[in-house]
Amino acid sequence: MPNTLQWEPDKPIQILAYGKPKVGKTWGALTFPRPNVIDFDGGIDTARNPEFVAKYGLKSIEYFQPRERGLNAKGVPTSHNAFDDACRYFDEWMRPGKRDKFDTWIVDSGTSAANAAMNKAIILLGSKGFSAASKTHEQAIQHGLIAPKQQDFGSERSMVEQFVRMIKETGKHFVFICHEKEKLDETGKNVIEIAPLLTGKGVAAVCAMFHEIYRVKAIGSVPTIQRTIITQPSELSIAGSRYGVRTGIKFDYDTISAELNGIRAAQSAMSKTPVKESPLTGAQSAATVPATTAG
Repeated sequence: MPNTLQWEPDKPIQILAYGKPKVGKTWGALTFPRPNVIDFDGGIDTARNPEFVAKYGLKSIEYFQPRERGLNAKGVPTSHNAFDDACRYFDEWMRPGKRDKFDTWIVDSGTSAANAAMNKAIILLGSKGFSAASKTHEQAIQHGLIAPKQQDFGSERSMVEQFVRMIKETGKHFVFICHEKEKLDETGKNVIEIAPLLTGKGVAAVCAMFHEIYRVKAIGSVPTIQRTIITQPSELSIAGSRYGVRTGIKFDYDTISAELNGIRAAQSAMSKTPVKESPLTGAQSAATVPATTAG
């Protein structure tokens, strides 16, 4: 007999959110309950924007800011610690005794995480341990220009995809933030695609991991600015909501959670099956203690 599809009451909200700079990607992510941020871009300061504080209070936020510690005079990385440090931070917070102290993972941004993974790829592939499979790092040291090769891109993509997969499998809420890129036609004048800024085939591979892909847009101006989401694909934009979240709603936790609970309730009424609200999707009040810095 066929299986009956049921809503999972404890299913976390996991989103790939992308958009132009300063449209509210980090803002919306930080509204999720008890966030823990791997903050490559320094976006955590959004939590001290007076408008954010007025609405959500002084949220208690765990975070870590991975930084490459070794750059030569030409700006070429000589170590690949940033990506490794991010992975170590993740491992530390998934240990017993710490994993229950937060509810949401945020990576801000996946674009910068991919850059850190690329640094690791070119350094390792240029080492003796990999029989100097790539000359990218050697040439970058010599000329000050990083020009990755095909094998570098493949290794970077593998690391990023593994990084995303291990966070998704934690059972936590997860917001994977990306910058936005515009692909132009052969004339260089017309935009033919708007997508998350990831490497090559990594766009499709990472997008395939998420049921919810939102393009974030800012509408209006201060003080009436609205941070909204596009959830429907178009000829230009990559977007989609497998659960049917509507385009145009606010990009914040309470709005998205209420939307999903409404969809659950409507389908429960149709099937006359009681809906158990998820402990991970109930509204939570903002904490009122200062942010903490890890690392």
